[in-house]
Amino acid sequence: MKIKQLFPLALVTSSLLSVPAFAFETSCDIELDGHLQYYQGLITVDMQNGSTMSIDDTYHLVINGESVSLNNEQQQWVNTYYDRIDTAIPMTLNIASEGLEIASVAVSEVFGELLGGDNELTEDFDAMFASLNEKLATSFYDDNGNIKVDTAKFDEPGFFDESWEDEFEAQFESLISESMGRILIAVGTQMLWNGGDMEAFEEKMERFGETIEHRVESQAAALEEKGDALCEVLQEANYAENKMQTSIPGLGGLDLIDMRSGEMKM
Repeated sequence: MKIKQLFPLALVTSSLLSVPAFAFETSCDIELDGHLQYYQGLITVDMQNGSTMSIDDTYHLVINGESVSLNNEQQQWVNTYYDRIDTAIPMTLNIASEGLEIASVAVSEVFGELLGGDNELTEDFDAMFASLNEKLATSFYDDNGNIKVDTAKFDEPGFFDESWEDEFEAQFESLISESMGRILIAVGTQMLWNGGDMEAFEEKMERFGETIEHRVESQAAALEEKGDALCEVLQEANYAENKMQTSIPGLGGLDLIDMRSGEMKM
């Protein structure tokens, strides 16, 4: 049985669960098919043919430890590829962080309204979101705040594996289950304030739910726009990658970015 079927906050809970911490709708389906490392301006990719390519922040291309001489056109594709990946990684992390913030505020307001501002469930959710933020920080930043990415640590292809969303939903549902007694008592108390009128209580919570849903949807829409912008950046990176693969000797095995949507022409 879904959570939203257990108490009359269907609209609110439905809107919350439709905005998981790291999920947003974009027009492209992106996967990373290779091993990418990114740290302090250096991008390293283990290619499908067993070779290793690296590009530093001066756009210097190295394959298997040897510097590669490029013509002007080849250098332009390398520059574009580096710039787009260098842009996409912090964009992805910012989207993840903002998604957590949206969910955190929405959850706190929903259960603050139902249970009162000073309640253990809201505190538990605050601790959960703090833990997820800490995991985000330790997984993708060093002690000095520099971004570090190693896709070998991901269980699924992509900038983020599905375990992030799964963990968010599992902890959310666990806290709800553990606190169901408190929630039902709060529902009963709210009904008493409405003279035992279930319909009046439902209408009250629906009005509150619509307010929260509108707020979440507006924030999620802004996040979706950022997701679309990220998609465009990765489309450009994928296009440059294809050009590098076909025009630069030694990069025949370069196929890091797998775009399932249409190609972007430049």
